[in-house]
Amino acid sequence: YPDVVVDIGKVVLGERARKKTSGDRKRQRKELSVAACALLNSGGGVVSMESEDESYCFQEHGVGLDIEQSLRGCITCTQTAEYFTWMQQGSRLLLFVKTWSCGGPEQKDAAAKPRVCSLSTGLTGRSFTSVAPMTPSDAAEFLRRKESRAKRRDEDGPSAKKALLSLDGGAKETALHTEEHDIQAAAARLLERDRLTVGEVLDFTETTHIEFKNFSTENILEYIRKTLPNYASAFANTQGGYLFFGVDDSSRVVGSHSKVEKEALVKTVADTMGSLPVHHFCGSRAGVQFSTHILSVCDGAEGLRGYVCAVRVEPFCCAVFHDAPESWVVAGGRIERLSARKWTELMTAADPDLSNLADKFEKELSLSNGPPLVKPVYSKAGLQCASELQKCLYPVGSNKIEWKPETICTDLFSEYPGLEDLMKKQIRSLDKGILIFSRSWAVDIGLPKNPDVLCDVLLVAENAYPVLYTVVQDASSAGSENSRETACALKQKLINDGGYASKVCVIPQVLYLNGTENQVEVAEGDVPRGGNQDNLCDYASLYPENYILTSGDIPAFLRALVIVVLRFKSYLSDRLGCEIFSLLTLKQYELLSKNLRKTKEQFVLGLPGTGKTIVALKIIERIRNIFHCSAEEVLYICENQPLKKFVGNEICRSVTRVAFLSQDFSEVKHIVVDEAQSFRPEEDWHQCARELVKKNGGVFWVFLDFFQTTHPYGCGLRFAELYPQEWLTKVVRNAKQIYNVMFDIMDDILQERNTNLPYDLLKELFRQAECAHSFSGDCVIKKNMGTHEMVEYVTRQCHTYIQQGYPIKDIAILCSTWYAAQEFSQMLDAELQRQVRKFRVRLVFGSAENVLENVVVVDSIRRFSGLERKIVFGIHPVPAQQEISLNLLLCVASRANTKLHLL
Repeated sequence: YPDVVVDIGKVVLGERARKKTSGDRKRQRKELSVAACALLNSGGGVVSMESEDESYCFQEHGVGLDIEQSLRGCITCTQTAEYFTWMQQGSRLLLFVKTWSCGGPEQKDAAAKPRVCSLSTGLTGRSFTSVAPMTPSDAAEFLRRKESRAKRRDEDGPSAKKALLSLDGGAKETALHTEEHDIQAAAARLLERDRLTVGEVLDFTETTHIEFKNFSTENILEYIRKTLPNYASAFANTQGGYLFFGVDDSSRVVGSHSKVEKEALVKTVADTMGSLPVHHFCGSRAGVQFSTHILSVCDGAEGLRGYVCAVRVEPFCCAVFHDAPESWVVAGGRIERLSARKWTELMTAADPDLSNLADKFEKELSLSNGPPLVKPVYSKAGLQCASELQKCLYPVGSNKIEWKPETICTDLFSEYPGLEDLMKKQIRSLDKGILIFSRSWAVDIGLPKNPDVLCDVLLVAENAYPVLYTVVQDASSAGSENSRETACALKQKLINDGGYASKVCVIPQVLYLNGTENQVEVAEGDVPRGGNQDNLCDYASLYPENYILTSGDIPAFLRALVIVVLRFKSYLSDRLGCEIFSLLTLKQYELLSKNLRKTKEQFVLGLPGTGKTIVALKIIERIRNIFHCSAEEVLYICENQPLKKFVGNEICRSVTRVAFLSQDFSEVKHIVVDEAQSFRPEEDWHQCARELVKKNGGVFWVFLDFFQTTHPYGCGLRFAELYPQEWLTKVVRNAKQIYNVMFDIMDDILQERNTNLPYDLLKELFRQAECAHSFSGDCVIKKNMGTHEMVEYVTRQCHTYIQQGYPIKDIAILCSTWYAAQEFSQMLDAELQRQVRKFRVRLVFGSAENVLENVVVVDSIRRFSGLERKIVFGIHPVPAQQEISLNLLLCVASRANTKLHLL
């Protein structure tokens, strides 16, 4: 199956058959529930089971009432038809499971349903005199409330230990009634005694905060191990309380079996309490606070008749579990039970608060209404949103099948005669939808490319199952397994990355370009192979009919697909401490869609703020998947150490130009150069890199922006040889006011022509420049300021921004040289010391290498090349070489996202 399939083996099926057998019913029901829960939480899939009765018929016998009840327990609601579909194939019964989703796409507020499915939450609370297991919805509300209170405590500054107050000490979540207080005072007085009399009736009863348990059994210690966790969790989560072992429900002292040792009771309680899973929102690492009191129980002759073991459980600041939640996910092809920590993180996950960011972001995918494993996705205000991008990339005609993207279609039809006719045969019975061509859908979704695959075509059509056609040369090519794996991964990504929450499948089919007519193969060994599909009924052997796309499903499906192919990890992830994603522009995606086996050498000329480094890093990912190479075989070269450190060595090997020219890189097959306009011409770096790549038949892409040249010596490139080339002219990074300043500076550069640059080329680039959004931002230009005035101004503005809620990691202070930056940093330090009482905030400074850390970067403009921050101060950006003064001014302006101060 092109899906996540969990096989639970043989099962007794049918209501009558299940009533007759009792042995394995519970185990089978639990295995089915675990499998269904894991698939609900992981993007959906199929549970496969085989009937023990060879004559079983789903239509006649059903599945069994207890199985139905267990599946209802997975979703804690009655909407079973929305999530589960049964289908029989021979002796096997298949349960198709749709992904869980806590809301619909139209829902904007916090989810009404829990974010994760669970058979048990592992959390309990007290309800009158009983322990009440928390349902998933109860647990979600309880955890959100605890998290909110922990945040308030953090803001107010008390230590986490203040939340661990005794019941007599005040500071409770709600005030206890006077009657409750009197009863608990009586319980506290009882603990001051050292002995009780068997049969004695205590002067207080069970309440919300007091529980009696009779444990006259000989296996007392095991009884405590099994009983205590439930009550400890309930008391800790509900203002605390007392648990008395050795007292019956009528408050009569019974004691324990006389063979039990006092020390054994104390140790068993301690071990059990210490093993309880806890989750903190407050930063504390404390476990459950408790005290154990052992009271001797004597008869009338003062003979020892055992003990009463009293455990006082203190209220807990956050959440106490009696056991790990019964909740599972599919990970790495296996079902894994979620730990209390991971389960709590998923249950309480919420969209990051972007309200205090200067940039305006549009929410494309929210945790409040998506599948459990989804991550939030945002587009920048003013740029095309996901729905608009979908209409451009994947439009659906009113009464025809669209063929997209047109450029890829043209190239593929030219390369592979017969492909167009082959695809026409597949869709002749369909009249509304889209065929989406790709050289490799595997690469598009981040998987390695199969060299036998000529291309992939995704069919998304009304009243049809989505189909992934994998086109190979002939029957000798190995395409079936690859097609199945790609279809399965695409389906999972549509849900877990793209947020699609309806019933969905992707049917894999292998098409042979050469050979006899009508060679089509469904990519699954035990499914009959047939000719081209004149009707969609042939697919019914794979998936139920309710997995067919309707006209209402298609826009949401294609929108999810856009998010899958265009999303990239946002720079906000490091700042906010959570993983969030942004979307590429159409031009950036067009660049990434190039045939890298043909376009092995490419110059990408981009204006400031057009996302060159983002595209460079995405190209590296595609190189690795297309050519099946390791990180060590792909080299990223830039000029400065800070940018090299920012890129790191996880997806490639990153080095500076100097390191590249001085070290041996014979194992490297592909090279991507970034910020090439900053390179020096010594030793002909371009020729060295080109020859190394050419020797290995690799890819060589160069990204550069001549407008941001930072020295007058040339960069080692011959302008006449900058071909083939692509342009990036849509500015997406900088706010409108900053873009306007950059635009004017670029115009001045073209007018003055102070250095040796390809000005005719730059003029054409400049002519196409546009700001891709309407967010205004701020730009302040102050002239004729003395250095001391600049220091005071920067100090004052920094503290103003911090008071407005900006973290210090949003700020960069850039000077013309590294020495000037060091000197300015020392002056800032002195000014801060002088005004420390006034501002009450300590600014921590760092260099460009620390751009991802919580520091104010103070460094030179050149060393900050390729990096960015929300707020940038340009301090006297005048270089020693007067001819590049405008270029340096443009460099500093382009580093600012939303607020720029040029002093």
